[in-house]
Amino acid sequence: MTRTEVMAQIAVDSSPKKKNFLRSPYLLTLALLPIILAVWWLATTVTKSVPAILLPTPESVWAAFPRVLGADGFGDQVIRTLTEIAGGFALGASVGFFLGVLLSSSSRLRAAYLPFLSALEAIPTVILAPIIIAWIGFGIEGKILQAAIACFYAVFITTLSGLGLAEPNAVALMKSLRASKWQTMVKLRIPTALPVIFGGLQLGATTAIIGAIVSEFIGATGGLGYLMLRYRSSFDTAAYWVIIFLFLVIGLVVYLTIWYIEKRFVFWRRIEVTRPDLEKQ
Repeated sequence: MTRTEVMAQIAVDSSPKKKNFLRSPYLLTLALLPIILAVWWLATTVTKSVPAILLPTPESVWAAFPRVLGADGFGDQVIRTLTEIAGGFALGASVGFFLGVLLSSSSRLRAAYLPFLSALEAIPTVILAPIIIAWIGFGIEGKILQAAIACFYAVFITTLSGLGLAEPNAVALMKSLRASKWQTMVKLRIPTALPVIFGGLQLGATTAIIGAIVSEFIGATGGLGYLMLRYRSSFDTAAYWVIIFLFLVIGLVVYLTIWYIEKRFVFWRRIEVTRPDLEKQ
């Protein structure tokens, strides 16, 4: 597809369209919520088949929201956890992207280090927490490092895989034009790999959230994970579930943010192969 054809397609896509709301996938999501709430209410309030210590009633969780969100210092705990997630994601994604580019540029480096880096992914991050605490301490730096370790591999392996998706004919054309390896990487391989890399960023952002929570479970003095431990130890299950819902909201916001950036800037994506979630409705 030529550049003119691509720009024409973008103009068509950005034109206002009358959408059928009844066919919207978001309606399917909204339709699922009343079903989940009904099953939850029947299990905990009507039949009481699930003990409240395991799953509180929807009414008690709803009532706990203002108490948890209005508690002293709650905003500081949220900011601390968000800082850990953002810092860990930025660090892990940067290192993963750099190593992916580095190993894709040399078959010798790839053969030497890819098995080692893949084997590191098999180590659960939870068992690294005590070691990181011993090295760095209980501060926020260790939590950021653990979130970075959790999200690193997803960005690394998708970058490495995506950089190999360039069409052989396009690579041969770049060589015929005497383009350097750096020019081929910047002008051909990275743009081709961006849809796959964004998929890795979304996965990496999710695992960074998990890494931050796990790090706060072990040796933390603040953060939403630390609050969860406090509520669990006091058997305040309703407040515990409020924190779970907050993490759900954080994950959804992160996903939609990366999805929006990709949709705006990677307009040449091959949605039918790499990212079916970006397919136009």
